[in-house]
Amino acid sequence: HDIAEEEQRDEFASVFNGEIDPKVLITTARNPLQICYSFIQSLLPMIPKSIYYKRSEYDIREIVKYAKRRAFSDILIVKDDRNQLTTLTHIHLPNGPTAVYRLTSFVPSDDIKDHGRRTVHIPEVILNRFTTQLGHRVGRMLGALWPHRANFEGRQAVTLHNQRDFIFFRFHRYQFNQDGSRAALQELGPRFTLKMRNLQKGTFDEDPEYEWIRKKGMGTRTSFYL
Repeated sequence: HDIAEEEQRDEFASVFNGEIDPKVLITTARNPLQICYSFIQSLLPMIPKSIYYKRSEYDIREIVKYAKRRAFSDILIVKDDRNQLTTLTHIHLPNGPTAVYRLTSFVPSDDIKDHGRRTVHIPEVILNRFTTQLGHRVGRMLGALWPHRANFEGRQAVTLHNQRDFIFFRFHRYQFNQDGSRAALQELGPRFTLKMRNLQKGTFDEDPEYEWIRKKGMGTRTSFYL
């Protein structure tokens, strides 16, 4: 059976078919530093229906239960180490999967030269170069953080571009000439880069079962997985 058929039935189909709009709970690891808050402040306006919750002392399983009861579709957990961003954990609800990424190269909008201002329109989502079966799955999982009924008048686009297993994240607005042809892209920001460490079945387990895990020595120059 082909990938297209599989996608009709996967965990993200209801978002891509426009049946549901995602609703995203964003929180931090315990004891976050300022960089986590800066990153979350950049994400919130960019992901419609995303809400920040303070982590407090809850463990992840309690957060998962809470989010399911309130019909969230996804949880994002941002972690830093000594004020450097290190990890983004993405839990898809209600039944998984869970992806854990290394998070690097965060540039907030204010640090991008001539950046534009975001509007409230739902952006178009562009998934670039997710070519393997695993890549398709990861691209769809990330893409399902946004509603799939883009408002093209808003001319905004989120691009997730996979290159050698690094997923580059960019947010732009199209600018048009008077005759209606596309003229230029104005970057809105933020920017950041993800690299998947593992993909787990279910909603974050102490003893996870992995769909895929990056092992030491897998980073050879010629082998890529997405």
